[in-house]
Amino acid sequence: MLKKTIILTLFILLISSSFLLAAGPTLEEIQTLVSQEKTDEALKLLEDNDINSNSDLKFYQGLLLSWQEEYARAESILLELVESNPNRLDTYNQLGRMYGWQREFEKAEAIIQKAQKIKYSSERTAILSKHAEWQQNYFKAKNLIENAIAKAESVELKSKYQASLNRINGEIKAILYLEGRAVYSDDNKEDLELTFGVEKLLWDGINLKTSAGTNYFKSESNFVFKSEIETSNPVISKKTFLSSEFIFYNGDSKDKYELNNSFDYLVDNNNLLGINFNHVEDNQNSDYQTLELEYEHRFEKTIMVLKNTSRHDDFGWIRDFAQHIDLYYPKDNYLLNLALSHYENGDYVFKIGFEFSDIFSGKNFDLSSLNLWYNTEKVSNLDFRMDLK
Repeated sequence: MLKKTIILTLFILLISSSFLLAAGPTLEEIQTLVSQEKTDEALKLLEDNDINSNSDLKFYQGLLLSWQEEYARAESILLELVESNPNRLDTYNQLGRMYGWQREFEKAEAIIQKAQKIKYSSERTAILSKHAEWQQNYFKAKNLIENAIAKAESVELKSKYQASLNRINGEIKAILYLEGRAVYSDDNKEDLELTFGVEKLLWDGINLKTSAGTNYFKSESNFVFKSEIETSNPVISKKTFLSSEFIFYNGDSKDKYELNNSFDYLVDNNNLLGINFNHVEDNQNSDYQTLELEYEHRFEKTIMVLKNTSRHDDFGWIRDFAQHIDLYYPKDNYLLNLALSHYENGDYVFKIGFEFSDIFSGKNFDLSSLNLWYNTEKVSNLDFRMDLK
């Protein structure tokens, strides 16, 4: 009898332990591990067990995979949850975030809007606002976050969205700046320039810069005025960029105006094509026009730019007026630029330069750029931009 009792007890223990092992992780266990930032351990626990019948655990599996940038697997799991449980709205939220991380903004907006039709959430509107920010569509971002503020489900969310609105307004507001340039050559000596300007995003895809100041050239002072408008998506098609700049000088040593127009097309993440047209009317020298064709390729650690410049003046067009090759070596906050130019008269000119960005941020101003270069024609250049606060 005792023997049968022992065998029965052992059998019950075996069955019980097998049941416990098969039970798998609970939602509370996974949430605890995530809150403790033990995400690898949580994901391993989920993937080592059969959780197909538990939608909560499947959601966490998709969530954790997306955090580890395993986007294809995460998308498959989350889309399956959307299909099997279309009223579970946190799945849509995570898909929207994940598509944004991959810069698949159209897919993100589509999945978010699908959820909004089921039930509105200010959180989802805030996600779309963030995506608009990432695309530098600040006016769209502002409209969306204002909508989220108006319909926020709690005081805490309203405060969070207000902080986002303040940040967006900071991107939209006008920027006052100082620009300076100093060029020295043996022929013309110093050519100095200082302008005060304002830059304003007029609308998503339209940016305007206007400045005026003084130019000192050949021992004479001249008035200078500049205005540039930059156009990009969503005003024009994706991957295209258009800018037009007007520069006017009036004085004893400089009396001219320039129109500079540039069009760029981003073929893919590594290749860009550009066309630049420049028209100069000079009351002290000959008028001329230049047409420049440009190709840019990004390698893993360097950027190469090839250019061909054609020039038109009183004697007609010179199609091969100059050819240029530029190499850029990006560093943390500057570019090293090496350039070689060949001109139709047979001359070669080599240039070395440094382009610095985001150099200094102070209480009253930011030194946003500083560029220096020197070439074998013994021409040196220094220019900078200072944004005022």
